Amino acid sequence: MVCGVLSLRRLSLHRRPPALAVVVAIIVLATAAVVVGIAAPSAPDTKKAVALPASSEALVVTADRCASGWKTRTPGYVVFRIVDRTDRPGRIYLFNPYTGVTVGQTALQADTTAKLPVHLKIGRYRWKCQLKGQPVRTSSLANVGPAPVQTSAGLTFYIPVTGRQMTGAISAYRAYVEQKLTLESTQVQFLGTAIAGGQLTAARSAWLTAYLTWRRIGGAYDAFGELGTSIDGTAAGLLDGVLSPQFTGFHKVEADLWQNSSLTAAAADGATLLANVNELEVKFPNQSIPATELPLRTHEILEDALRDELSGADDYGSGTDMAAVEADVDGTRELLALEAPLLKQRAPDLVATVMAQLNRLDVALSATQVSGQWVAVTQVPLAQRDQVDSAIGVALENLDLAPELLHVVGSST
Repeated sequence: MVCGVLSLRRLSLHRRPPALAVVVAIIVLATAAVVVGIAAPSAPDTKKAVALPASSEALVVTADRCASGWKTRTPGYVVFRIVDRTDRPGRIYLFNPYTGVTVGQTALQADTTAKLPVHLKIGRYRWKCQLKGQPVRTSSLANVGPAPVQTSAGLTFYIPVTGRQMTGAISAYRAYVEQKLTLESTQVQFLGTAIAGGQLTAARSAWLTAYLTWRRIGGAYDAFGELGTSIDGTAAGLLDGVLSPQFTGFHKVEADLWQNSSLTAAAADGATLLANVNELEVKFPNQSIPATELPLRTHEILEDALRDELSGADDYGSGTDMAAVEADVDGTRELLALEAPLLKQRAPDLVATVMAQLNRLDVALSATQVSGQWVAVTQVPLAQRDQVDSAIGVALENLDLAPELLHVVGSST
């Protein structure tokens, strides 16, 4: 059965560590986003403000504005100078609207200035003004984050992401997967027709077409629980290997068509494959996609390709692993495009940089073909293989930034 929550993360002990030291810093800072210190209330300063430390910032409260002058800044100790330009006393609060935690507060007196010392941690904050006899007003939302960091893809900025901000990308991805699963079902049916007609060459071609559609889904690896494994699992780890009844799906049919050239076996295994694809097509719309998982998949698709396809571990006779990696590149592009609006706010050059790197990877993959035909990884000349490895490594270096830049506030993932 499919798990109740769709997990797009591949469970592996071989995950690559972040390629850049700056990513580690971003992770630490991102974790701190939901931890805020509470400053003790400060008594209002009944004198007009004079010279304050260099870390001070001025905010103005008026009859219709709360904390005018509040803007994006870096974290650290700051003394806010809050000027009440009204004829009403009251109180002002600095709070994180996502955690509900109040960072600091102080009393206000008409036409006076108050000082509020606060040690700001990374997060997003608003001010709330409560003046006697006036409606409650709030300031604009401003980000407190580290200074921009220079990476190989340009400057990156830490801006917290909420689950709500990820809903658009998740909805678009869901629609994309549903469309691909519908196409998948049709293509696997065509595979069955070719097998039933005794057409080995046509069946092999139909298998590759259907398999590459599966790869382009992008979250296919371990994404759909046991049902996903039954569609795209290998014999690795099974007690009886390729003879195990648990070995089913695309790679079982691949072994039938290439290693054994058995259309009879392929017919039975193809029918099982179709049943599983159809079941997934029905169940997927009801599955939950956690907000944290989409950014993870953005780099794990090619990370898994590097480990499995480019090692030849997934090859059961077709010699099409390079074609599978090319389909993985398509899946990566899709996710990157869906996340582009959020990523461009945090790393303006990242999406364009990675897209160009994926294009170079496509060129390197295409160059491994012989007379327009894909060949097994083991048959690719070392120089061409090095070009592929180099291109995928460079792309992964920058794709590793995606899950850190899109770390969802309040998530431990």
